[in-house]
Amino acid sequence: MAAVIGWGSLLLQTSAKAAVFGDGHPENGIEDQRLVTTQPQLRSVGTVVCDDGLRGTATHIKASFRESAAPIIVTAAHILFEKKSGKMYLSCSYLPQNRRLSAIPFYAISEHDYNPFAADKIEQSETDIVFIALAGSLQQPALSLTEAANINDQKLSLLGYNSDLNDITESADCETFVSAQFASEKLLLHDCDARSGASGGPLLLQLISQQGSEPQPSVIAIHGGTLFLHPQDDAEHSTNVDGAVADPERWVNQARKVDQALLERLRRFNTYLAKGFPDQS
Repeated sequence: MAAVIGWGSLLLQTSAKAAVFGDGHPENGIEDQRLVTTQPQLRSVGTVVCDDGLRGTATHIKASFRESAAPIIVTAAHILFEKKSGKMYLSCSYLPQNRRLSAIPFYAISEHDYNPFAADKIEQSETDIVFIALAGSLQQPALSLTEAANINDQKLSLLGYNSDLNDITESADCETFVSAQFASEKLLLHDCDARSGASGGPLLLQLISQQGSEPQPSVIAIHGGTLFLHPQDDAEHSTNVDGAVADPERWVNQARKVDQALLERLRRFNTYLAKGFPDQS
């Protein structure tokens, strides 16, 4: 598989779940807001396949401080590891826009500190993000990473793989939450509808551009899964959460925010790539 570039220890992990929220009345069906989208930002998103299985969603991103030596994607770290054994998958590739015949193998994986055995699920979620360099050219536009600041009361959207439709869909007009139980400066709590294939998908915020130009979408967080207050909620996820109202003190979806620490990690990773990325010509 790809080389793992680490400045600390690499720890294994299990995968995360996510929920499709509704109005709390299952008798009228689950209000699944995930829709096939024609938004231009979809062109920057794809899926990750490891050992012949689709594991999650990823986004082609810009390295704004300098031209990247290799295409870089960002995703949730947990999707790179087997759920039961915690072992790293042997072979992973990126599929731009989930196009099966366009797979690009991984070249290198950035540092990360995700620990699947951590008892503290908040800390576990805070570390569930990774940058990956691809071993080939990528004919796909890239999105910018922007610090998730001052987003209260602003509507967000999540792009992620939808196994029900075998397509990348958008969950739009999501709300954000503040929680005492799941308090974290590094996490964004949200009610964007998602299931496991959406792990690693980008949460987008429409930014206001200068001089009346079209607003540009920006990645402010990477979706990881659902936080549960009680272990039994996780065990009974499929019956207890889908269709329920998001409750930031009991169960809510979470994403790792983009912050200065992550942008610095990306800078270091890109510097490493500039020194050793193979000639693709």
